[in-house]
Amino acid sequence: MINLKTYLKFLSRNKLYTFVSIVGFSISLMFVIILGLYVRQELSIDDFQKNKNRIFLMTHDNHAPFGNTVAQYVKDNTPEVESFVRVHSRSVAIGQKGNDKIQAQALFADSTFFRIFSFPLIEGNPERVLEAHKSVVITRTFAANIFGTENPIGKSLFIKDEEHTITGIMEDMSVNSILPKADFVANYNSITIFWNNQILETSNNFGFNMFFLAKPGTDLPSKAPMLLKLFKEEFWYFKEGYSNDLEFIPLKEAYFKAERSGFDDLHLNSRSTIMVYMAIAILVLVIALLNYINLTVAQAGFRGKESAIKKLLGSSKAKLVSQLLAESLLITTITFLAGLFLAFLTESFFNNVLNTTLDLAHQFTPAMIVVSILLLLIVSFLAGIFPALIISNFNPLEVVKGTFSRRVKSSYSKVLIVFQYIVAIMLLICAIFIQRQSDFLINYDMGYNREGILEISNRGLDVTQIDGFKAKLLEIPGVELVSFSIGTPLNGGENYSYTDNGQQYSFQEFRIDSAFLQIYGITIEPTGIQPSKNIFYWLNEDGYKAVEVDSVTQTFRPWGNEDKVEIAGIFSDFKIRTLYRDYNQLRMRWRRSNETPDDIIVKMIPRTNYYNTAERIEKEYAQYTGGELYYGRFVDDKVQQNYESVQKMSSIMNAFTLLTIIIMVMGVFAMSLYLIRQKEKEIALRKINGATEEEVLLLLNRDSLKRVVIAFVIACPAAYYAMTKWFENFPYKIGLSWWVFVAAGLAVLFLTLVSVSYMTWKAARANPVDSLKGE
Repeated sequence: MINLKTYLKFLSRNKLYTFVSIVGFSISLMFVIILGLYVRQELSIDDFQKNKNRIFLMTHDNHAPFGNTVAQYVKDNTPEVESFVRVHSRSVAIGQKGNDKIQAQALFADSTFFRIFSFPLIEGNPERVLEAHKSVVITRTFAANIFGTENPIGKSLFIKDEEHTITGIMEDMSVNSILPKADFVANYNSITIFWNNQILETSNNFGFNMFFLAKPGTDLPSKAPMLLKLFKEEFWYFKEGYSNDLEFIPLKEAYFKAERSGFDDLHLNSRSTIMVYMAIAILVLVIALLNYINLTVAQAGFRGKESAIKKLLGSSKAKLVSQLLAESLLITTITFLAGLFLAFLTESFFNNVLNTTLDLAHQFTPAMIVVSILLLLIVSFLAGIFPALIISNFNPLEVVKGTFSRRVKSSYSKVLIVFQYIVAIMLLICAIFIQRQSDFLINYDMGYNREGILEISNRGLDVTQIDGFKAKLLEIPGVELVSFSIGTPLNGGENYSYTDNGQQYSFQEFRIDSAFLQIYGITIEPTGIQPSKNIFYWLNEDGYKAVEVDSVTQTFRPWGNEDKVEIAGIFSDFKIRTLYRDYNQLRMRWRRSNETPDDIIVKMIPRTNYYNTAERIEKEYAQYTGGELYYGRFVDDKVQQNYESVQKMSSIMNAFTLLTIIIMVMGVFAMSLYLIRQKEKEIALRKINGATEEEVLLLLNRDSLKRVVIAFVIACPAAYYAMTKWFENFPYKIGLSWWVFVAAGLAVLFLTLVSVSYMTWKAARANPVDSLKGE
């Protein structure tokens, strides 16, 4: 019969071993639980869709957006297609003009939406619920928030002042889907309220995503080459060579394979990021297991008398092994429960860092509990079997002679400690580089002013109100300049792609006023001509070099036809949107008086309270537009938001690196305590023979130094390779500086020496008589 009383006494007497084992293992298992559930959730994306094996996202070059007419064209020319659904997601204002409005997340979709996707309806027929032109299906939560206990069916919902009719109620949309969570789904034709009717009739605007439902038993992806040939004859984007790729990606793969583009309508993730988190979870578990094994093996020598007595009294090897495995199960269960408790405490932090909703309380279904118990048993077995086999195979006479503890130490601890050093150095190098890259992206000089600039999306002002609103804003203390434009450096303006004399061009165009140049600090070098027409352009340096410019008249063809326009000046290059992609060709022109601006840009006086001023601007905007929703952002804040994924990965890496170093330090400290005890007699003899305290210190620290050097030599190439691969995703990046590798190695060495210094100093100063008096 297994008796754990002796083990519990051992734990109570060896408090350092108990503390390091339980705390280190608990924190590690917290990470494993959080990251494991996150990876499981991400890999189960859209598993609830009944048609998941027949739904495909059409892409070109891994980008999903196409023109709206493309969907019907594909269906007409591909018998394998049963149906299609186009989707467009955006934030909208809900409410009638002149009344207070609320902001809601809308998903515009074709009437086939509920036939293709398996989002459950509470009320409404999935075949007909979205057939009407201005029909809307709202979620259960949105219905409760807007209508309370009233039945909303048949009631009106005003979207951008346009009346729509509620025809159905659906369950709240799952966050575990490629489709973004929305408050309601509206008939796709309603996207015309943001553009015009032509947006549904043209293929020129490549900004919309479309899913296709394949007929059962057909191979839709195999039809992509045939369609690509047709596309090259039918659609400008393929005719002019902007893409030579077409692919139907299965629904579950699309979540990881498709890239953000167009109107950013899809909820996507990176498979490589998920694999990194999975690797982190596995690595954390391995480190925790090795640390526990190392400490247990180190303790084996000091538990030798207990085990020797059991063996001499007739205890079998199998019984010793089962006893030690039971001890492992006990401590693993304690640490798992502690880790689970820590996971619940840190859930909100990880939800923010991972940009997800883990909802741990609902993750532990009966099936998940069974899986957790099985994993607990496996981890317990892995943690206990190695020490159990070592201890059960010893010779009792070795315990009496005192050779067992020395053999255990020399045979098993060194490799495990070196492995921990390797992981710690690698992670520290990677964490430093990721943090430096994050800071580099955020602080990169984009070529325009960023401080104190507020950009507001214009959702309520027409051209007749611009001058009056500008005057109101300039009356607000703290406001220095106001500009009205179509396009800003942050949103990238509008794209104009065309071919001229066989050469392809893709310009981002900004329509501006004079204040725009002052606000962003953009300087223009005149070309030396006086524009003779109302329409003329300024080009950036790269754009000017790219186009065919008539050197005498300073004209070029901006649309690819015969019409020529004068170039009045050249402005210095600046970066638009983000640094993930280079946009080399930029152009600007004056915004005409009849063109409604998309953007209101406010430059604030330096050293004023920017956020208080922004609140004044928001109130003025709401009052002036009759309650229209306000959406404003500071340029600096948006730049940081653009690199949120890198910042969050940096946070995860920093936390994981810190955890690894803490486990390493605790483990090395505990190991040093036991290893130095084994050398007490050797140290005493050396001191009697004339060794100084400094020589003893050097002797005791020399092994630690050797292990760190070995780990450093192995870790550096591995970290260099990992970072080289990671940096391939960034056009703008920092260099892999040599000093980071050296700093990481020195940091681990310093922490190692600090963690063992107290024990080595104490051993070096000990009276040798105390160690030898029992001999």
